This record gives sequence, C-alpha cells and structure tokens, in this order.
Amino acid sequence: MKFSNKAGLILLGIGALAVYKYNKMDEEEKTALKEKGKKIFDEHISPLISSALGLKEETEAVLQENSIK
Repeated sequence: MKFSNKAGLILLGIGALAVYKYNKMDEEEKTALKEKGKKIFDEHISPLISSALGLKEETEAVLQENSIK
C-alpha cells in the first residue's frame, strides 16, 4: 500500500497532536493512560500474538487464571 503525501502529512499532524496532548497531561493522567494501555495490551493484543506464535494453550491457561482472580 502506498501513501500519498497528504496522508503522510495527516499522520504526522495526528502524531504531533498526540505528543502535545501527552506533554500537557499531569502525572496522574499519564499514569492512568499507561495503565489503560497495559490493560488493553494484556487483554486483547497479547492473546493474539500468543496464538499467532503457537502458544495458544499457555495463553488460555493464563487467561483462565486471571478470570478466576
């Protein structure tokens, strides 16, 4: 897939806005955002990566342990 120059500028602008917003946050908001990102990664991204690498059985055991707690 090839991006046009306009798409690159739009992505660059969105990235710059995200950095600006993050730098304006206080420490509590940054910590909350980091925890939210870790939670999303652990619940949604990590199982996908594990299943893609053939570690599905181990992932299912970990998910079952986490749901019990």
